Amino acid sequence: MIKARHKRKYFLETSRTNLSYDCSQLQHWLLHTPMGREILRKERFFLHNNVSTIFGTNSLQIGLGEINLLHGNKIPNHYTLNIDLKADLRFIPLATNSIDLIVCPHVLEFTNNYHHVLQEFQRILTPQGKLIITAFNRYSWFGFLKSRINILKNARLIKLGQLKDQLQTLNFHLEGGKFFGYTPPFKDVKKIHKYRWMNKIGDRWFPTFANSFAIIARKEVITPTLIKRMDMEAFKIPETVNLGTAKTCNKS
Repeated sequence: MIKARHKRKYFLETSRTNLSYDCSQLQHWLLHTPMGREILRKERFFLHNNVSTIFGTNSLQIGLGEINLLHGNKIPNHYTLNIDLKADLRFIPLATNSIDLIVCPHVLEFTNNYHHVLQEFQRILTPQGKLIITAFNRYSWFGFLKSRINILKNARLIKLGQLKDQLQTLNFHLEGGKFFGYTPPFKDVKKIHKYRWMNKIGDRWFPTFANSFAIIARKEVITPTLIKRMDMEAFKIPETVNLGTAKTCNKS
């Protein structure tokens, strides 16, 4: 049982070696609050347009299991964490190079060290496999008013630049992305509709201050090229190298 003082934690460490994920409160917020629905509508539209062009054998959705974010994808085998399988996010029970597409909506900002999770994604993805991440932006209305939004009080909002650097360190090639929403997190639907004009201005003038963002990354595998023995002759350094002569002139 989860104690009351831990009820807002999404990643629950039941032991030193186990890390499980519970996103029920976040799902409820996205589905049943005006601001949540505004964000979910934009992100679902983006994901639908991008997953429909990705092919392969197996796909995996991690997070928001009650919301199908793989709709329109042509991959035959779909798996959802906490529905089709229970797993520690740092040790996912799937074979190396076995998943062609991973969709990870709003998971990384609710873990202490998401770099370990990214390493596991890199392991199970096939070469040229795709990873799509959505996350709340630290430099946004959500970041400035984080303490007033119950669902984000214990979240560690992500720096976009830092996430990009970590993905590139793990040999991911960044293929694209999208920023979503610039309106303040109002609780009233009328106010959200009234200030939608900020979305057009934000996309044009300050896109990096969006409330959330998505990144599409492709796993790259660097294969070394073997040099044949006969080609090694070109790399040999002569035993005697003529470096020329230097003359020193001393004037009296």
